[in-house]
Amino acid sequence: DRFQRSHIFLSYAEVKDGRVVLIDEPRLALEPGPKGYFDCDGVISGCLIKSGKEIYLYFIGWQNLPDGLWICDTGRAIVDAEKLSITKEFSGPIFGRDRNHPFFAAATAFFITEDGMWHTWYNSGLSWSKKDNKWHHKYGLHYATSENGLDWVPDSRMIIPFRDEHEYAFGRPSVVRWNGIYHMWFAHRASKEIKQYRIGYARSFDGRNWERDDSSSGIDVSASGWDSEMICYPCVFEHEGVRYMLYNGNDYGRTGFGVATSG
Repeated sequence: DRFQRSHIFLSYAEVKDGRVVLIDEPRLALEPGPKGYFDCDGVISGCLIKSGKEIYLYFIGWQNLPDGLWICDTGRAIVDAEKLSITKEFSGPIFGRDRNHPFFAAATAFFITEDGMWHTWYNSGLSWSKKDNKWHHKYGLHYATSENGLDWVPDSRMIIPFRDEHEYAFGRPSVVRWNGIYHMWFAHRASKEIKQYRIGYARSFDGRNWERDDSSSGIDVSASGWDSEMICYPCVFEHEGVRYMLYNGNDYGRTGFGVATSG
């Protein structure tokens, strides 16, 4: 909106033959919370997951701090797929800042295994540092488990280390499990030559220990156009035997979001 606060919209879509086509206009489903709450300065969709008869949306709530700093935590809501509406379960976050996460904890990838355990892969702040009169963030990818999707036990280590001294941020991991192997696509920045986000890839047999291989991400920026400068925030899924990736384009998606399919 005019205050740069993000909102969450829902839409139906037709997924067919390698295309994702939105149906009708997206509907505003979740607005920022009241002043003082964890999501008062914006809400961002994280992950839809079905458990029993319910469809849950894990979302990120933002609060802006002085001097350009910010914090974000994870909330949970219930989705009505027929009405395209979202109802928050709690006024506060279900996962966020605590003794393990002094800066923030933003979870965007969730998975329920056959034994009923919940798994999440999330971003957690590591530090703020001031340089050239600006505050610069640093945050990594982490992992946690839960028995009910609400109370989480985090792993304290970063599950994917930074590649070098230039890399400082990972964003929006998307995790699927195909043929017994976990696959993760994630946004990462930066390198010595490239400052904007790119999409990386890693694989794992247990969801906890990962082997990174960005060369297998299968996607890069285009030669020109809306996604020629940046690609980020992937969401990967499979439908009728075709594997899809939704992703954002230049300027964090200001130019739009698109779809890619596996060859």
